[in-house]
Amino acid sequence: MLIVALVTVFVGGCALADLRKPPLWEELTRTEVDRYTITTLDTTYQVELRNAPGERGVIYPSDRTITKTHKLEQRDSTTVRTYPNFIRFGVFETAGLIGTAPFSRGVGGGIFGIYNDPNESLGSQIRPKDALFTGSFQRYLTLEMPLYWFDSEPTWSIGTSFLEVIQLEASNDRTVAGLFPLYLRKRWYLYDGVPSVCLTGAAGFAVQYFPIYASTSDGEFSSQYLHLSGSLDVGSVGGLNFRSTVGLLIARSIRQQSLVQPYIGMNISVLDFLNHPRELRQQWHEQKSSAWNIAAARLTWFILLSGATANAGQASIGFQIQLAPTTIALPLLNNRLCAGLDLFNFVFAFREQQPLQDRVGFGYGVLPVRVGYWLPFGDSPIALESFVMYSYFPHTMWQLATTLHIGVIERLPLGVTIGYIKSNGLDVNRGTIFDIVDGDILDFSVAYLGISVSPLEVLFRPSQLRYQPPNQ
Repeated sequence: MLIVALVTVFVGGCALADLRKPPLWEELTRTEVDRYTITTLDTTYQVELRNAPGERGVIYPSDRTITKTHKLEQRDSTTVRTYPNFIRFGVFETAGLIGTAPFSRGVGGGIFGIYNDPNESLGSQIRPKDALFTGSFQRYLTLEMPLYWFDSEPTWSIGTSFLEVIQLEASNDRTVAGLFPLYLRKRWYLYDGVPSVCLTGAAGFAVQYFPIYASTSDGEFSSQYLHLSGSLDVGSVGGLNFRSTVGLLIARSIRQQSLVQPYIGMNISVLDFLNHPRELRQQWHEQKSSAWNIAAARLTWFILLSGATANAGQASIGFQIQLAPTTIALPLLNNRLCAGLDLFNFVFAFREQQPLQDRVGFGYGVLPVRVGYWLPFGDSPIALESFVMYSYFPHTMWQLATTLHIGVIERLPLGVTIGYIKSNGLDVNRGTIFDIVDGDILDFSVAYLGISVSPLEVLFRPSQLRYQPPNQ
């Protein structure tokens, strides 16, 4: 999962379609330019009357002079209109697959394929497990462009991804990987509101060789496949999407095994923006958001107000890292009620010094959920968010906090947080996480005061929401 973190942090902001000028502005934007000449013709009449001097009993005609002046002015004018030019731009998608192997040989990634055993997280050694979701699927950096084949509504698209990996069981023998696979998709919209609901049919293929050699005599890894699928898609709301998928994979795995594998999958994607065909005709400044904020990451340094053990080294210092934090505006309580989701949430509270081995107050959550109240200050980039966050995997962790978001720097807002975190601890005895913390992982309950920075974050204002009434 390390690649998930790196891609999300460093590339995630490229997918923020609601930014005024994303880093991939030229590639994701269709530009229309009107050049014309404005001509102004003005005619002025000046009337001058000269009355005869003195008082007379007879009225004589007055002398009248009329001066007519013509003025012609011409100037060139250019109008530039910019529109989104992509159907979909996503950073990360993951899925859990059913029916890809016997239950006793499952990957064990859970319903979305990302709930890995913490002893195996960030590592390549996966032990077979008894699981309903026997396989997993990950896709990184997806881009789809519209195809205007049959009408002006581009429900067809063609696209690719930087990388996708389909693991059918806890073995690389039946793992398929593709760099820049080519996909053709067709969408039928069942509901085009917020969120949109559509049926999607897709056909993709990849044929390539990887310049990667195994440490044994396996030789060069290569993989070729044809991937057919159909899905029911719900989204995109703040870059979040949910899909239920049925598919068929006809492939040769990276270990050169021939595969013909049907499957059922449950997908979720973050920082994944989908444009309805009508939105391709709306200029960038007219685009509306379904979220209060979207970010690639958020890093919070905090001091502990309470909760550290007496023999904790540097007990007052801790930090929290949230990957792809998103806060959705709900059309309730004048859009103030909000819900959120992170891809990952890491918390380091303190390190407890012991004679033989230190112990660590540490916790992390996969896809933790948040519910809260968002209070904007007028239409400025300043808002107060109060929320409760619940992490349910791989262990229970609660967080109650209030954050003042301040957009003083564009795409790098700051935050001031006061909160409370309670963690039930984590049983990790091997693997990458155990190597990093180098000790037992404790449960903890701490109160803290923190300052945060959020790379590539956008704070949306009330006037930018889809749900905002026209008169506000």
